[in-house]
Amino acid sequence: MKKHLPKSFLQSTAVATPCLLAVVLASNASAASLLIVNPSFEADTPGSSGASAVLGASGWTITSAGTSGNGDWFTTTAGLTHSSIDPDAAAEGSNWLSGNRLAGGFGSTSDPATIVQLVDISADSSLVDLGTATVNLDFMFSDSDPADLGLVNITFYSDIAGTSELLGTSLTTGVITPTAADGTGNAPWAARSLSGAVPASARSLQIEIVNDRTSGSAGNTHFDAFTGSIIPEPSVALLGGLGLFSLLRRKR
Repeated sequence: MKKHLPKSFLQSTAVATPCLLAVVLASNASAASLLIVNPSFEADTPGSSGASAVLGASGWTITSAGTSGNGDWFTTTAGLTHSSIDPDAAAEGSNWLSGNRLAGGFGSTSDPATIVQLVDISADSSLVDLGTATVNLDFMFSDSDPADLGLVNITFYSDIAGTSELLGTSLTTGVITPTAADGTGNAPWAARSLSGAVPASARSLQIEIVNDRTSGSAGNTHFDAFTGSIIPEPSVALLGGLGLFSLLRRKR
């Protein structure tokens, strides 16, 4: 015997389906990916052996002062000169960013050692200027040396060039938790993140990676696979979804 679903059930399903779809579409449409250049450090080609890492990384700028001949950050890969506690492979792809001077054969580094990238977010101004947007930054981190402290900071500017005064409140991870006990060989990679409010009228943000040594001369902190996005407050996405739902209802 063929059974028919109640009319009330069919009506509720017809209403719920476009409503759910509208919310999902609004949320996806609102999120904006950060256009980070060389986020996994694959743009440069290190050597195949010895201390032949590339000084710095394309798309990133070393900002620590240092002294003549110092090397603060390196694009390195498996098989080059590293400390025993450094990772033996990238978290993603072939390369990663290392604060260890040995990778490039340098005798010393700045303390702290810093490298930055300015990211243009002007295309997301309609989202940012709501004043409720949040930035999420995810990355991979490796460190088993408690004397080497890794940090990531984000600062905001009202212009694309990053020359204005700092805007709003800067974000920081603080000292990032090491990924293994002191002295663990081939320290594993682990996911780390930073998130916080984006001030209205921000048009660029700067990602700063820091290695702060408390002793020793080699910075055994390592970073890889940066990704990020600017997302609206959930209620904003929900309102957008409900607005889309209302439009769908009117067209029925």
